Amino acid sequence: MIDARHELRAGFVVDRRCWGAIALFGDGGRPDFTPADVDVLRLLSAPVAAALRRAVHRAPADAAPGPAEAGVLLLDQDLRLLSENPAAKLWRDELAWSGAELPIAVLEVAARGRGAALPAYGRIRGRSGQWLSVHASPLSGGPYPAPLAVTMHPAPAAEVAEVLLLAYGLTPRERDVPERVVAGLPSRAIAMELHITAATVQDHLKSVFAKTGVRSRRAVFTVPLAAIQLV
Repeated sequence: MIDARHELRAGFVVDRRCWGAIALFGDGGRPDFTPADVDVLRLLSAPVAAALRRAVHRAPADAAPGPAEAGVLLLDQDLRLLSENPAAKLWRDELAWSGAELPIAVLEVAARGRGAALPAYGRIRGRSGQWLSVHASPLSGGPYPAPLAVTMHPAPAAEVAEVLLLAYGLTPRERDVPERVVAGLPSRAIAMELHITAATVQDHLKSVFAKTGVRSRRAVFTVPLAAIQLV
């Protein structure tokens, strides 16, 4: 067991959004982390975040997606597994989960949901590239401390599309335009709704084409859906 006496944490941020984090630990056999160590992580933050953002669109070619049924877990107040339904057992492979220890991503959502007034929520990407919605909320009633219920199911397409548009690195305005294109609005209607000119709409679409790799307005309709199928 490591005698972790020193800790250094960093977030990987690009375009003011965090796409990952790292925690480094040092034992008693080495000095504390130095300002030079901090500088290295600071320099790595943006390029690593950009790489993680690009990875959202990539999925293993040989991995089968997880089950369609919702998995349900019951955890005690220490976030230890009490029981699970059959569907949750099927999700184990998708989450690369073995044994009683919960995956870190599920534990993070469960920890936020413990004792919270509203359910905690998170999106988790499985080993096949499929996205899961994870909800956690405490149950009530009974003579003993109430267990925590955690549910896992395939994420709705609209939620995944939101992540994917962010992962393409689109600006807020660039995201506004394809959302309205997918809704079937012509450029003139989009311009009126966003209070910009039709020429500006076309400029945003050109930028969207370049960032997403599509070549036409019609192809914008398939960007979120195609990406969802891939990831």
